[in-house]
Amino acid sequence: MAWLYQPSRRFGQVIWALTGRLTVTGQEAMPPYGPLLVASNHLSLNDAGTLVVALPRRFVFLAKKELWENPVGRFYCNAVGAVPLDRERGGGEALRYALRALEQDQAILMFPEGRISPTAQLQKARTGLAWLALKTQAPILPVGIAGSEKFASWHMPVPLASWQVNIGTPFTPPHVEGPVTRPLLNSVTDMVMERIAALLPESYRGAYADALRPR
Repeated sequence: MAWLYQPSRRFGQVIWALTGRLTVTGQEAMPPYGPLLVASNHLSLNDAGTLVVALPRRFVFLAKKELWENPVGRFYCNAVGAVPLDRERGGGEALRYALRALEQDQAILMFPEGRISPTAQLQKARTGLAWLALKTQAPILPVGIAGSEKFASWHMPVPLASWQVNIGTPFTPPHVEGPVTRPLLNSVTDMVMERIAALLPESYRGAYADALRPR
C-alpha cells in the first residue's frame, strides 16, 4: 500500500513553496490515464521525490534494491509503493512487475541510465525501458530534471535551492514485427535519451549532446 504517496506530494508542494523553488513545465502533456512509461535523467536521490511532486499523476517507480538496505530507505520506499530493482541481475523481476502494471494501465517511472550520474550529465542508458516499450507499446513520457544535484538528500525538506522539471511530449516507439533485437533496443533507447536531452540545458546533455547539435 502506497499510503505515503499523496501525503508526500502535498508536503512537497507546500514546503517547497516556502523553502525552495521547483519550476515545472509541460504538466499538461502527461496523459491522465492509460499505460505510461515515464523516462527521466537521474541526478540525485532527490529525483524521485521531485517527480512525485511535479507529475500530476501517480506513478510506480523502480528503485535500486540497495535503497531497502537501511531502515529509513526501506520504510519510505515501501510507503510510497516503490519496487526494488536488482541491477546486477538485469532487473528481471522488476521488469515483470512493470509489465503487469502497464497491463493494468498504471504509470511506471524509470531512470534509463540505471544510476545517479556522477557528473550531472547524461550517461549512456540501459535498455530495460526500451524493452518494456516495445513489448507493450506503452507511450513514453520523456522528463528532464536540472538542478536537483544542488542539495543533499537530507536537505530535501528545506532545499533552499532552485531546480527544474521539464516534461516533454509522449511518444510511442514504432511497432516492429519479429524479435526484439539488441540493435532495435539500442535504437529505441537512443531515441528516448535524445528526447530527454532536448529537455535539458546543454551542459547536462553529456553522452547525447552530439545528437542534438546542428549538422
